[in-house]
Amino acid sequence: MNSDTFFRVPSEWVTLVISTLQQSLSITISSAYRRAPVELSETTISYQVGESEPVNHTGNDGRKLHEIELRFLVEVPTSTDFDLEALDVSTRLERELLNQRFGCFDDTEETRLVSNVPRKFDPTLGVFMRVVTLKQRIYMGPVDNVVQEFGGSDFDAAIAQSPAFTGT
Repeated sequence: MNSDTFFRVPSEWVTLVISTLQQSLSITISSAYRRAPVELSETTISYQVGESEPVNHTGNDGRKLHEIELRFLVEVPTSTDFDLEALDVSTRLERELLNQRFGCFDDTEETRLVSNVPRKFDPTLGVFMRVVTLKQRIYMGPVDNVVQEFGGSDFDAAIAQSPAFTGT
């Protein structure tokens, strides 16, 4: 792991997940929190940060852990086959998120897809929504102590030179 590559704050993880999805799906994903109502004319995906669950222990490398929930809201205008469109888009998101580590293999555990459920149907506003929820544990900060790992011939050489092995 590059010593400069680690999460300093949990929002860096959120930003990474959003930018990864935007790039892979060629779309824009904004926060679900809007300051003014927006008329929905096409299918949109937005995000909402959910729970940040306490993790009452550290990782094997001594770093603090956070388990963060991230929700993706798929909103579809009811002027279309909204239920089927929302299902197709939400399951596409699932496929992109399944087992993801977002290029941070030393700083994350695999994503866990928690749910994909219909959440809102409002014919007066002309909108139907499904929500895809994921959780992921992230490790915060750099690794302080790097433990040398032996493998293959390095391990064999270390054992061969050991006093216990040579009898000295």
